[in-house]
Amino acid sequence: MIQDKTKNYYQQKVTGVLQFITNNIGGDLSVKTLSERFGISFFHFHRIMKAAINESLGAYINRIRLETAIKLLRYSNEPLTDIASHIGYLDLSSFSKAFSKEFGLSPLEFRNNKAIVLNTHIDYRVSNEKKIITNLKPKIISIPDKKVCCIHFVGKYGSEGTNKAWDELGDFAMKNKIVGWRPDVFAVYYDDPDIVDIDSCATDLCIATKKTFIEEGRIKAKTITGGKFGVFRYKGSYDYLWELYNSIYKEWVLFSDLKLRDLPSIEKYLNFAHNTKPDNLLTEIYIPIE
Repeated sequence: MIQDKTKNYYQQKVTGVLQFITNNIGGDLSVKTLSERFGISFFHFHRIMKAAINESLGAYINRIRLETAIKLLRYSNEPLTDIASHIGYLDLSSFSKAFSKEFGLSPLEFRNNKAIVLNTHIDYRVSNEKKIITNLKPKIISIPDKKVCCIHFVGKYGSEGTNKAWDELGDFAMKNKIVGWRPDVFAVYYDDPDIVDIDSCATDLCIATKKTFIEEGRIKAKTITGGKFGVFRYKGSYDYLWELYNSIYKEWVLFSDLKLRDLPSIEKYLNFAHNTKPDNLLTEIYIPIE
């Protein structure tokens, strides 16, 4: 009974904290301020919140701020500087940096392109104990066909050969100036390593571009089929990606009313860079649906 009362006590506290954050997203949301306001020990506050929401408090606040930013950018005429202040950033530069880091494009680019759909929810991430944490809320979106600069690679997914192909593709794109500072980078996977020899698995490594370029060697121009997709967002090392596919099919596909299209899956790499820490990598998995 005592344990239940304690549990209910902290659950109520957590609910209050989360509601306060939502209602005061532009205010002082430091651990000191929140712990004092809700009467929770400063020394234990962060751990209690992380246990309840399965992510750090800082990451949660940042996500809520960016979710609010998406709504204001799309549905209001507020100037960017006002939005930045409204959601708790010191200035427009800090807001733009956070937004671009999370979504791979600037707030202004998002506001000016109504076709773009952004996702802040994390469906999968890796705990400190290296276990997959699941919170499935996939977005259902439709995307247009995309013209790409690509390399068709055959071999083990994630191998040294794959990495060299990515480097070759990136160097070509930079040299020929066919992408902006935040390229749209993704891969189309055609084979399942469980049924196809790992050295025979085929993939298209792609960088989307609207520019025309002259093909060179194994670098080709191609159009990737768009359409309707279920999109799952993952934060963490690429080492766990194949495990996520098994989870998507087991926990979502089998219980969804949606039918799959006869097309391969796509992985989009939102902050693909050699200097990005594995735990901070953001990947979206696109499952083609009717």
